[in-house]
Order: sequence, then structure tokens, then C-alpha cells
Amino acid sequence: MRSRDPASPPARDAVFLHSSWRAGSTYVWSKFRERPNACCYFEPLNEHLAHATAEMIDGFRPWSFAHHPPLDAPYLEEFRPLIDPGGGVRDFPAHLALGRYCAGCDAHLPELETYLNGLAGHAARRGRRPVYGFVRTDMRVEWFRAQAPGVHVFIRREPRRQFLSMLGQAARGNVYFLERGSLILEHNKEEPAFAPLHAALASLPDSLGLRGLPEGGLGEQTGLVQLYVIFYFMRLLARKRGEAHCDLVIDIDRLSLEDSYRRDIETRLADLVGMTISFADCQVARYDKHLAWSGPFFDALERRIEAIACAATGRSS
Repeated sequence: MRSRDPASPPARDAVFLHSSWRAGSTYVWSKFRERPNACCYFEPLNEHLAHATAEMIDGFRPWSFAHHPPLDAPYLEEFRPLIDPGGGVRDFPAHLALGRYCAGCDAHLPELETYLNGLAGHAARRGRRPVYGFVRTDMRVEWFRAQAPGVHVFIRREPRRQFLSMLGQAARGNVYFLERGSLILEHNKEEPAFAPLHAALASLPDSLGLRGLPEGGLGEQTGLVQLYVIFYFMRLLARKRGEAHCDLVIDIDRLSLEDSYRRDIETRLADLVGMTISFADCQVARYDKHLAWSGPFFDALERRIEAIACAATGRSS
């Protein structure tokens, strides 16, 4: 595949990185941020932007155990010039941080269009390309694809390892990631795509046959079962509403383990965005010891969730 001269203008300007939490998206976003010609917005739909101040941006840093890459500037630095005098990023659509989570290509979201136009304009005034590091768009890529043209890249992680990463963070005091799925459901009660998930959760454990799950470990923790049901159902939905509509899908596990895959992704990405990005230092936690004893639990539960998703859509998940 022919690689593009990094100095030449790409056919499409903006770069959209779509993912969910604990999937390696911060690492990929940080690689774009190293480019001097890119204006890289970290989590443009992060709910904290509604009340952003200069002091908050200075203090917005990861937990010491977050395993995020070191940065030369705060995560939200690119938003600093866009803070209104009374606080909050200009035109930030706070209700869309978690609302309208499955918006399709025809959805009418004028506030989001205005907000994105403002971010793009700010990048243009700096003479840079906008790069958006989203983690709240994995089920609404269709809308972004239709309404915000550019290069769309999906970043995914093996689901069990992604969930264990969330769980590991919670065990050390940061429950933020584990809570996201439940909050998404709370803000999207009327979303048809989530109806089978609501029904399954309402009848736990009978609807999932949890009495047949392996005994011991995670199988005995009903709260964790519910959290994984939510997480995995949404992961299946993201495959259809997210991955299927992107120009490139990056498997962060393979990027970390397979040199040939990494080189192929680097070449394909350069061809799409006109930037040379190296992922040579990519390293993702594997949690192999944990999966050795929890594998049977995940196997049984995932089969039940996949059956629910298949019954709801009438086709394979």
C-alpha cells in the first residue's frame, strides 16, 4: 500500500478516534498529539467539560495506577482557550455526554454540530488538524460519519481484558469506569437498542440462567455479573454501530503483541491520515492469570448475552 508523504495535505481533514473506556484510546490519542500539526482534543464529550476552568484543566490528571502514557501537557490543554468566562467549554452539549448514545445517521443533534464546528474552527485558526479522541461515541459512529466527515478510526480491546482493567481500577479506588455502563442505561431509558438489555437485567438471574454459571470467583458475585452483562451487551452493539462504520479498526491487543500487525496498521493509518504514527512502544496489560481461572465464567455468560442480542436483532451478533 502506498504511504502518503507526511507533509502533504490529506484528502479528508479531521481524524475521529472512537472507542470506549480502558481500551487503549488514550495511548493512540497521545501518539497523534505528538504531531505538531495536530490539535488533539481529549474526550470531547467528557462531562467535566461542562464546568471546566483553567484550574480544573491543570488538576485533571490520571490516578497513579491508570497506566496512561506520560504527557507534556494536561489532558484537556487544547480546551483552555475555549473556556467561557463563567466556566465551561463554549457550546459544550452536556446532555449528549451520555444522552442519545445510539444516535443514528439521521439524528438531529444541532448542538453537537455547533460544538464540533467550534472545535474544528479553533484548530483551523491554529493552523492544525483536529483530532478527536472520543470514548463516548462507539455506538453512534453512524451519526459522526454522516454529519462530521473525516477519517474515522475505531480502537478496540479484547472484552474480558478490558473489563478486568475496569475492575482492577475499581479495586484500587477508581470506580468511574465500572459505573459508565449503568449511567448510559440510565440516560437512555427509551433507546430501543437497549430494550433487550433492560429486560435481561430486570429478570436476573433467571433470564440468563445464572444458576448454571461456574461456581466460585466472579460467578458468585451478582453485582459483577450485572456489570459484565451491561458491558458485554454494549460491546456487541458497538461492533455493529461503531466498528462497521469506521475506515480502520485498531485491535490494541494485537498492536501490542504482533509486529507484523503493528506495521500494517501504521502503514494503513499513514495512508488514511497523512501522518506517520509509530506504535512501537505499545504495551497492554494481558491479565492472563486472572483469565486462567475466570475463563469458564466469561464463556458461559457471554453465550447467554450473545443469545439475547441475537434474538433481539434477528441476526448474528
